[in-house]
Order: sequence, then structure tokens, then C-alpha cells
Amino acid sequence: MFEIAIDTGGTFTDGVLIDDERRISVAKFPTDIVNPGKSLMGCIELLARERDLTDQALLTGTRTIVIGSTIATNCVVSKKGAKCCMICTKGFRDMLELSSRIPKEDPYNLRISPPQYLIPRFLRFEVEERVQFDGKIITPLNEDQVREAVKKARQQGVEVPIVCFLHSYINPEHEERAGEIIKAEYPNVVLSSHIVRKRMEGYRSHTAVLAGYVKPVISNFIQKLENELQSSRFKGALLFITCAGGVATPEVCLNNPALMIGSGPAAGPLFANLLGELGGFKNIASIDIGGTTIDLCILPGGKTSITTEMVVAGHRNAIESVDVTSIGVGGGAIARVDPRGMLRIGPDSAGADPGPACYGKGGQRPTLTDADVILGYIPADYFLGGTIPLHRDLASKAIENDVGKALAIDEIQAAFAIKSLAEENMAKEAFLKFVNSGYDPREFVLVVGGGAGPVHAAAMAEKLEMKELYIPKHAAVFCPFGILLADYKYILNRFYNRSGHEIDPEEMRRLYQAMEKEGLDILKRQGIDEKDIQIVRGAAVRYFGQLHNIDVFLPEVRADEAWTEETVKSLTHGFHARHHDLYGRSDPSMPVTIEILKLHAVAKRRSLEMTTEPLNSEDASAALKRERQVYCDEKDGFIDTPCYDSERLKHGHVITGPAIIEGTKTTVVIPGKYRLRVDAYGNYVMRRCQVEQGK
Repeated sequence: MFEIAIDTGGTFTDGVLIDDERRISVAKFPTDIVNPGKSLMGCIELLARERDLTDQALLTGTRTIVIGSTIATNCVVSKKGAKCCMICTKGFRDMLELSSRIPKEDPYNLRISPPQYLIPRFLRFEVEERVQFDGKIITPLNEDQVREAVKKARQQGVEVPIVCFLHSYINPEHEERAGEIIKAEYPNVVLSSHIVRKRMEGYRSHTAVLAGYVKPVISNFIQKLENELQSSRFKGALLFITCAGGVATPEVCLNNPALMIGSGPAAGPLFANLLGELGGFKNIASIDIGGTTIDLCILPGGKTSITTEMVVAGHRNAIESVDVTSIGVGGGAIARVDPRGMLRIGPDSAGADPGPACYGKGGQRPTLTDADVILGYIPADYFLGGTIPLHRDLASKAIENDVGKALAIDEIQAAFAIKSLAEENMAKEAFLKFVNSGYDPREFVLVVGGGAGPVHAAAMAEKLEMKELYIPKHAAVFCPFGILLADYKYILNRFYNRSGHEIDPEEMRRLYQAMEKEGLDILKRQGIDEKDIQIVRGAAVRYFGQLHNIDVFLPEVRADEAWTEETVKSLTHGFHARHHDLYGRSDPSMPVTIEILKLHAVAKRRSLEMTTEPLNSEDASAALKRERQVYCDEKDGFIDTPCYDSERLKHGHVITGPAIIEGTKTTVVIPGKYRLRVDAYGNYVMRRCQVEQGK
């Protein structure tokens, strides 16, 4: 039997196939933005071809298909979601505006354009109702006003109504009654209390709006995909990876579409974590450089960071998500010269269609990939193993016309300038992420993924003073490997808001017990046996008087594990330690406020076992494929550079830069200051030469 993991929505749709003997096949298929289901089926067809099977024969023998996708994220970024309205508490029509923040990147610019909201003000309808902060109803719901709001929504052509009432996180009675009324006209109604149980209406309203905005797109995508798979005789389980880094059934994702925002990138850190264990690294940071963005995640001590502050195109998603920062400088990032004569690159991308100029699909704008082709980093005759020929002349023309002439430099200088600026931007944004998270990049190993990752990772690490890189052999399909590692996960929250002596372990136990029951029921409905379910308890905690919380989690336990005063102490000790890590200080004598109780219900899936190879000599000459002209920074020009065949490299082989490794899915650039060694898993460990020699 087979298991298939696919990541779609980027420039390429990436797939990994694994069988019961742990044999692995990989594939990349150009993404069709208009019809992503077509790209998924195209990727499955390529995987079937790898095993000399028809796509129907492969799907008949497949146990599970797990999908990660940026479709929901792309929907928000491109503003192609549903027409929504908001039904809110009277007096809170302007909650979206009032809860928005001044953009950090330009806080003193008085001429900056105001934010654009997914629901305009005229589509926000107020109704009389009021729930107090403690859940007490002080003004009953005016049901007639709800019906009037639905009538107005119909007249305006609204597709998805969203209900967000004050304090519904503590008492959702009014939202649920409004939902019952609205469902008579709209089956796709979204209730904020069912999306995220969180204090501060701003976070909840923005997240609920995102969920409603993408719901029809996600529903249509899932329905079409299920139909196509069924017509191809697939009878296994279809799962989707969520932004929290777990997998869920289509039913769960449709009930809360916000889970699909950030779905694809959430998988990369899972694979990075496994690679960190294989390499014996304590602190790792993963980067996945694809066609549109770089996805960066910091994993101190091998722990995946979680955030409730995800921002997508200026819109906040408060659902717990893997803390992945996207930087708009991927392989398809467009280079341009601004009116002041300054070279810029990104965040605009050539995407999958038309793509970089060198693809020959009609793209006219120069991109980072075009610069890499001009400089020889990407072989024009062996891109994706030669399946997609690249046109160096088209790349040269685009760079010369848009950059070279504007800056009065030749195409080589222009290409090098594009490449250098892109790497500088990557490193700058990564450095800010490290510092803002309270970490020193020099203490981390860089785990590299994505088709463009191995091309630029060494230069990025050099600027960050990171001395070691770990590049998996299958770096180009980084996220699908992470998808294979994702467990079933369902996240629940309960508002608590107790401080100091008000914190009652018995009260907390009852709330956790209720959440455990709900989590168990949801996972059991997905076919999981209760004995296979683990529970992760945590909380959002802050010092008394502070405004912002820090999330703290305890180790996994069984569902029937007792909750005691000692457990509460472990939680608060974890908070003090995390506060010290982030801010350099903590004060265990100060009382803490536990605002939100959190629970993750988790069921493990099969682990991914990586096979090892026998040790060979350091001599890699048997894998030498050819020499060709590649631009060398140190020499300030082109030099004959040895190129090695990735398929012929074995455990123990050592390559000293400058050199290139040409693979069927990606290219690894080894600068002159670096030395690369192939480890027992066929992955590449790259270090600065002086570091290697000093060991």
C-alpha cells in the first residue's frame, strides 16, 4: 500500500510517494493556479509513472493522501474570496478598523494608504444583544434584527454571513441562535466563537472574517478534489494539513476554513525537526525557498514554535499556527529599478504562470531565477532533470532591458546585483526574526529546503554567521516530507482569566476534562482509537498587569492523566523560563494571570524511517559529471566549476567548493569557503572550511 503527500499552490506542486517497504518517489508538476486540482492529479500521474503504474492503479493501492496547500492563503493575498457581511453587536460596527495596527514597516509615514478590509463598512450590520465579560446575558438577542440583516445581505449579493458578538468566547448562546436563524437562508454561515475562542474581539473578528472569506474557495477545492479522486477509484482516506501542523479530515477543515490558511508552509518545520534529530543538532532553523517566498521557522531545542499572531496580507489570523515567517523573495521574485534609481526585488512574483522569463512562457520581467541562470548556478540544460528547458537568451534580455539599461551595467553585473540584493534581503529579514524571537542565529544550524534553497542558503548563512547547513537530498520537496510526518491534531481553548490566588486547580481540571472529552470525540469521529490519542495541555500566561500572553505547554500525557497543583506549578515554571528566554528576565515572585487554557488532542501517524548507506571514501571523483562556467564571487568572474551528479554521491564523499551538485529536482551551490560532506542518509552537511578543519 502507498501513502501520498502533496503540497500545492506554489510555483510547483510537489509530491512524495512512500510504500510499505519505505521506498520513496518524488515529483514536481507546474501548478495551475486556476485549477489546482489538475496540478494535484498531474503530480499523482508523475508519481505513478515513477513506479510504472497508471494513476488509477496507484490510487487504488493508496491508503492515504495528505494535502498541504497555499490555496486559502493565495485567496486572501489575491483578494479573490467570497463576498461577506458581518453581523455584530450594536455599537461595534467598526471593530475591524479599531483593532487594526499601524504598519510596523513604515510607522511614521502620514501618507500611507489606509488598510483595505475584506468586509466594507456598509456590509456590517448591527443587532441588539449584549453578553457581559463573565458570560451573563444583559440584553437579549433581537432576532427580528438578525432576520432584517439577513434580508439586507441577500439584497447585496452576500455569499457568506459572519457573526461576531461581544464576549461570545465565554458564552456563545447568542451567536449560535443567530446562526440557526441565518442558516435558513445561508448554509455557509460562520460563527466567530466556533472559529477561535479568544478574548479581544479584534483578533476574533479578523479571524472569523478570514474563515468566511476563504470558505467557498476551500469548499469548492475539496469537493472537486474528492470527485476527481473517486472517479480515479481512490477509496482511501483524504486528509489535509492544517496551519497548526496537524492533519484533519475535510469535514474538520470545512467547519473551520481558517485552519487552511498557512496549511502548506506549516509542514516544512516538521521535516526540519526530523532532519535535526538525524544530524544530531540541538538548535535548528528551517528555510524553504520556493518560487514565491522564503518560509522561515526557528526551532530551538527541536521544538516547533507556535504563534497566534499570523498575518496574511495585513489580516490577522489568531488561530494557533506553526510560527512560519514568509519573506517575499523566492525564485520568482521580480527585480526592478524604482523611480529613484534603486534596485528592488520582490515581493511581487512571476508565479507559476507566466513564471520567470527563462521559462519561455511569456514572462517579460527579470526574476531571481533568471539571474541564477545567467550566473550559471542553475543549469539551463538540466532544470528538473532536463524536463523543462530554460532559455538563457530570454533571461538575458529581461535582465538587460529592465535592470542593466536602467543602471548602466551589463547583464552579468545586473544578474549579480539581483542575486546579491535578494540574499541580503533574505538574511536581513531572517536576522530580524531571530532577534525578535530572542535568539542568536550563530547558535543555530540552517536546515535548507525548497527548489531555490540550496542555491542561496550558503550565502544567506554566511551573512548570518551560521557556520553549518544541513541540506536534505530531497530538498526540493521539503514540505511533502513534512506532511508525511504530520500527526492528527485538534486544538481547543477555553477562556479562564484567573490571577494569583484566584487560580483554582480543581476548576482548571474540570475545564481541561471538558476539552479532553471534546477533543477525543472529534478524533474518534476521524477513525482514531482512543488508546492512540495523547493530550498536550497548555495555557496563555502573562504576569499580572501585562497585556500580552506567552503560550506555555506541558509534555504529552494520556487523556486520563491527573491534573494537580504540581501540574499548575509546572505550567507557571515553564512560563517564567520562557519569559526569560524571550526578554532576558523573569520574576517567579510575581503573580501570574492564566487567561486561556489550551489543549491539543494528538494521534500519532506512522513515523518516517530514513534508510542509511554504508560509508565510502572521501573521494567524490566518481560522481563528477562535468565542468562548466559558473560565476564565482571570490574571483569576480566566471570560472570552470566542477559539477557533481547527486545520484552518484555516496555516504562519506567530500566536496570542497567552489562546486555545484546537479540533481533532478534542485541544484546545490557550494561556495569557495565551504566544504560539503554526504552523511549516512544521503543528505549534505555543509560547513565553512575553517570550521571543518578546526574540529
